[in-house]
Parts: sequence; C-alpha cells; structure tokens
Amino acid sequence: MVAALSRGKKAYAQHESKLSEAISRLSQLREELKSAIDADADSFNSVMAAYKKAKDSATGDGLVDSALKQATSVPLGVAEGAAELLQIIDSLRPITSPNMKSDLVTAAALARAAIEGALANVEINLESLQDKDFVIQTRRRAAALAR
Repeated sequence: MVAALSRGKKAYAQHESKLSEAISRLSQLREELKSAIDADADSFNSVMAAYKKAKDSATGDGLVDSALKQATSVPLGVAEGAAELLQIIDSLRPITSPNMKSDLVTAAALARAAIEGALANVEINLESLQDKDFVIQTRRRAAALAR
C-alpha cells in the first residue's frame, strides 16, 4: 500500500522504478506466502499420516523423516519470504512519504513475527528428524534469518 500510494506522486518521481519493482515483488511474495498456508497444512497432514504408517512399517523412520523434511521446508520458505519482505520494507522507508511511516513500522513488525513463528515451527520439526546433515544445514539457514 505504501509503495502504491507513493508511486505516481511528483515528490517520489525519481523513485518510480524502485517503487514499481517493489510493488511487483511484493505481489509475488503475497501469493507465495498465501500458498504456503495450504502447503503448511498439507505437510502437517503428511507428518501425521507418516507417523500412523510408521507404526506398521519397517521403513517407518524414513517415511517420518521425509514428511518432517517437507514440514520443515515450508516454514523455512515462509521465514525466507518474510525476511525478503523485511528488506523491501526497509528499502521503502527513504523513498516513500514519511506520513506512512506507521504502516511500514507495522509491516516490519508483522514480518519479524512471521520470521519468528516460522523459525519456531522449523525448530520443532528439526528436533524429531533423524537426518543430521539436513538438520545442520537447515539450522544454518534458519540462523541466518534470525535477527
């Protein structure tokens, strides 16, 4: 909203291309993050199904690990998307109206909350994973996002 309201204004004409790029990327991020809602629910259901199947299967640990990896990847992607969102918000501060600062502050707070919540979800899933290499690599990616 902040970028859209600033674009086309004389005072921000020199930032027109940056504002347009931000609007385009923010639109893409919105769609990606919206689709992550369903992907997260699906991955949770897959984990539950894997635990049920694992009780009756010799390859149960592999089924659970596979499902947990997907259930970890989804919120990690959300955290990465929210981190990118936070960068875009920061880039908008100097090129948009100071009258909309509260909107940017609110957006940044929500992005940080999304990162924190998603990383908590990642960590919960990592605790149950058997694939230690995956755990180490994922924790490195997560640590880079935690601020």
